[in-house]
Amino acid sequence: MPIFKPFRNLQGRGKDAASSASQSFTSSPNPASSVPTSGQSGVRTPAQNKMGIKMLQYPSKLDVAGQGHYIIFKIMDIKEGKIQKSNQNMGGKRGRTLTSRRSSNRVKTQIGLYMPPSVKTEYKSEYQNQEIGALSEAVGQSVADAVSASSFEGAAKNIFKNAKGAAKDAAIDMAIAAGNMLGPQGLVEAGQILSGKIRSKKMELMFKGVGRRTFNYTFIFIPKSKEESNQVDNIVYEFKKAMLPSYTTGFLGGSGNDRTLKIPTTFNIEYFFDSGQGGRLNNFLNKISTCYLTDVSVQYGGDRYKAYSPSSTTRPAGGGEGAPPQKTVLTLNFSEIEIITQEDIDLGF
Repeated sequence: MPIFKPFRNLQGRGKDAASSASQSFTSSPNPASSVPTSGQSGVRTPAQNKMGIKMLQYPSKLDVAGQGHYIIFKIMDIKEGKIQKSNQNMGGKRGRTLTSRRSSNRVKTQIGLYMPPSVKTEYKSEYQNQEIGALSEAVGQSVADAVSASSFEGAAKNIFKNAKGAAKDAAIDMAIAAGNMLGPQGLVEAGQILSGKIRSKKMELMFKGVGRRTFNYTFIFIPKSKEESNQVDNIVYEFKKAMLPSYTTGFLGGSGNDRTLKIPTTFNIEYFFDSGQGGRLNNFLNKISTCYLTDVSVQYGGDRYKAYSPSSTTRPAGGGEGAPPQKTVLTLNFSEIEIITQEDIDLGF
C-alpha cells in the first residue's frame, strides 16, 4: 500500500499532518468518568448499523481524541405522511410544529465528531416596549374582567365607570396628540418649556414570545491517513447535501423540475461521553430538539494551502481523482424547529 504522505506543492515543502493531528486531539484533559478501564475498547458509537444506517466519524477512532466526549449528528430520513398530533420529538418532547410532526424518526446517516473545546446554547425571550394610553390603563382591568367574566353586562358597566375617572388624563393625551398633528412645529414642546413640565409616555415591557435556539460548531480536520481523508470528504459531502433542497414534482403533477423544491431534511444532535462501558448520553449538557442545518462553511487549507498525494474520492454520488487537502475547517449552524418552554427544560433541554 502506498504511503499516505504530504503532496509537495509550489508554496513550499509539505508538512506531515499526522503529528499535528495527534497533538490537536490530545491537548484536552481527560475526565475520570471517560477513561476506559482495562480491557475495554473506549468510546463506542451509540447506534448500531442494523438498519442500513450510513456511519461516518472523525477521527477514525473517537477515543484518539483523549477526552472521551463527542457529538452525534443524525441526518433524518424524511417521509411525508399524515400529520399526527401524538408524534414526539427527541427526548420525549412533544412535537408542536407541523415540521416536527411530518418527519419520521428513521436515521439515514449518523456522523460522530470529536467534541469542540466548548459548546454553547442561548435562551432568548422576546420583549417589546408598548405605550399604554391613560384611558387604556384605566379600563384595562375591566377589559380583562370582560374577557374572563361570565357576565359581560357587569363588566361593561365597570368599563364606563373607570373611563369617567380617566377622562381628564385622556383629554390631556388627546390635546397633546392634536397639537403635534395640527399645530405649528414645536407647539407642544413650547408649552412644556413654559410650564416646566412634560407629559411622559406610559411604557410597559410586553412579552411577545420565545426565540428559537441556534447552535454553532466548528471542526478542524487534519487527516492522518488516506482512509481518514476520505472520511472527512464524505462528512463534508453529507452535511452539504443534507442542508440543501432538491427538485421534485409539482403540486399538481408533472415534472415541476424548474420551480418546485423539496424541503431539506432535519437533524437530531446529541452529546455523548465515554462511560468506560461504551457511549452514554451526557445529561449534564442540554438536549437539542430537531433542527434544520441553515449554514455550512467549508475552508480548505490554513496559512498556506497544502495537500496530500493524489488519490480518488469515495463520495456516494460519483468520485474522481484529486489531491486531498491537509486541513479542512467545517463550520455548521443549526436552528431548532420548535421553541423551548418550561416543560422542555424539565426534560433536559
